[in-house]
Amino acid sequence: MITKQALGNTLFGMADILRGKVEDYKAYILTLLFFKRLSDNYNWESKTKVAEAEELYGTLNAKQIQKILDKAHDFIIPDGHFWDDVRKAPLDKKNDKLHKSVNAIADANPVLKGVINTVRWNEPAPDGSGGKKLHPEVVSSLINYLDAVDLSNKNASVDVLGDAYEYLIKRFADENKGGTTAGQFYTPQEVVDIIVRYLKPKKGDEVYDPTCGSGGFLINAAKYCKVNYGNPKAVRLYGQEDTWNTWAIARINMILHGMDGKIEKGDTIKDPKFTEEDNELEIKKFDLVMANFPFSQENWWKNGSPKKDKKGKVKNKKDGSPQLEYTGKEDFNDPYDRFNYGLPPFSNGDFAFIQHIVASLKPDGKAGIVCPQGVLFRGQPEKTKEEDGQNRKADDEYLIRRGLLQGPVDENGEFTSNVNIIDAIVVLPGNLFYGTTIPGSILFINKYKPEHRKDKVLMIYAAKEGWALEEPNMNILQPHDMLRISTILESWGDIKIAEKWIAEQKERLYNIIQEDLDFKLAEIDLEFNEDILRLKEKLIAVQEKMQAIETQGKKLSKTQLNTIEKAKKAVAELETKKQEAIDIANKLAEKERKGILDVKQELMTMLKDPELRKRYFSIVDKEELEDNEFNLNIPRYVDTFEPEEEIDLNEAIDNYKNIISKESLVENTINKVLNSLKI
Repeated sequence: MITKQALGNTLFGMADILRGKVEDYKAYILTLLFFKRLSDNYNWESKTKVAEAEELYGTLNAKQIQKILDKAHDFIIPDGHFWDDVRKAPLDKKNDKLHKSVNAIADANPVLKGVINTVRWNEPAPDGSGGKKLHPEVVSSLINYLDAVDLSNKNASVDVLGDAYEYLIKRFADENKGGTTAGQFYTPQEVVDIIVRYLKPKKGDEVYDPTCGSGGFLINAAKYCKVNYGNPKAVRLYGQEDTWNTWAIARINMILHGMDGKIEKGDTIKDPKFTEEDNELEIKKFDLVMANFPFSQENWWKNGSPKKDKKGKVKNKKDGSPQLEYTGKEDFNDPYDRFNYGLPPFSNGDFAFIQHIVASLKPDGKAGIVCPQGVLFRGQPEKTKEEDGQNRKADDEYLIRRGLLQGPVDENGEFTSNVNIIDAIVVLPGNLFYGTTIPGSILFINKYKPEHRKDKVLMIYAAKEGWALEEPNMNILQPHDMLRISTILESWGDIKIAEKWIAEQKERLYNIIQEDLDFKLAEIDLEFNEDILRLKEKLIAVQEKMQAIETQGKKLSKTQLNTIEKAKKAVAELETKKQEAIDIANKLAEKERKGILDVKQELMTMLKDPELRKRYFSIVDKEELEDNEFNLNIPRYVDTFEPEEEIDLNEAIDNYKNIISKESLVENTINKVLNSLKI
């Protein structure tokens, strides 16, 4: 059986073939991988099912075999459209054959339409030359590269294939950290883990992600159930995604993981796909919603038009895109009746997505939402002339946030209910997400909060210095950072709950660290072993040749001896580099394990000290929220200032005296030298 490390690295090697030849090369690689998987597994399923039947019933005739094969497969592959048929096609027919094959499979399996055939393999070159956009030799190289890997269940289990697929998605995101596309399909695994563990999917739950990207939240909810209930299908999964290629990636992700998730294509705000069966204009309700929606999406209702100056020329923003102006606010009507807390500004969709999520929750539903920190404080309350020097209406975003904390209002501004559905807020370290530098946070919603928490909000400041590993392009939450955040979330300041939680999570996080280490060590082996083996074989060949010369009674020349030494040195240098890489990986793993223990001690100390607690989190009641005019900016509630390091005053005085004494000594020496130079 192939390992996920070997499979992941093999598949990612295809990127080297495609770089610079097509724009979104991940779509080409992932859909080709899917085609190979279906074809390999189809043949394996056929052989396995027939062999199982013959073991039970003896030799089968052709009719019996065909009857077994008709029921052996989850997906149909029409004759002439298997992987081998494409591989054997002549070079000048390769693109067309691949294109026809994936489309034939899509036609035979309606659920795969737009999934396996999302790439146009036979797309003509844009220069009008009559050739293909992707040269047949490139397509042939991809096919030959992947052909060496058996992707059937015989060699690649669902778990290995699914994990390798997710590894590929992360690698693609890492390659495009600074671009906008990475954020569309990938949320950092550490953030997903924190949200899933706080919401705790349980048997029978319906879990929904309205902007699902590649499906990371849904896959991890299923994995959580596999660990806790022994069955990844204990929850039902639903997702919607607007970008074609990303939607296809999510569908493939579900299939490769063996999940039955329902992933729909479309604009979640304008065209939500999940509605109640008896009323297509009523949003379907879910037990849990997990989401990382597009931050601060402009023109979310698609009613913006370019703003023009008096001469009719379009006004542009600094980035060159047109400024937009919006109409229709007065007569706006959401047919799905989702904006019960107020209409968000058309120029920023944060609260549109948040309200869609709230509308998608059952009366006892919960949500974990990744959102920009601006949702915590944007918008001002109403002010009178006496208060502010001028009459000012309340901003829409302020009213929506107040509504989430205090209850929705009717058209007359009267509260229709008095309920706070915001459960907890986590302000995350900066530069944590792909494709954006906007500081992020997690907003936890609970429509049915326990009585002792119904008027309270837990606020966690996780953006403290040192609470994430700072990398050149973006920051990363390490296992002990995840433990710190999840413990405060889980315990709400209760030290007994915190102790129990840490004890439960410590072993799990150790396992994650070990799995990551094993993965890195396997990658190191893949990187070095082949070259080391090649050099050793070369060295043996040289040594054998030299030994043969000596056997003949001849003396080795200086050049020949140098050749042996150079070969030995090359092997030693490569083995040293490999060992250095292994040492670095082991040291990092050890540091992360120690980080778990350090954070345990840190949290226990903090929870016992009321002054320290203020620097980590705050449990805020309704009165304090009202006093702060429902502004949820964390520094209003948590002491975010880093305390200055305490110094020993006596030691500082002694150091100062030593410095002054040394300065006096230097000054006296200089004066003596100057005096000696006088005539």
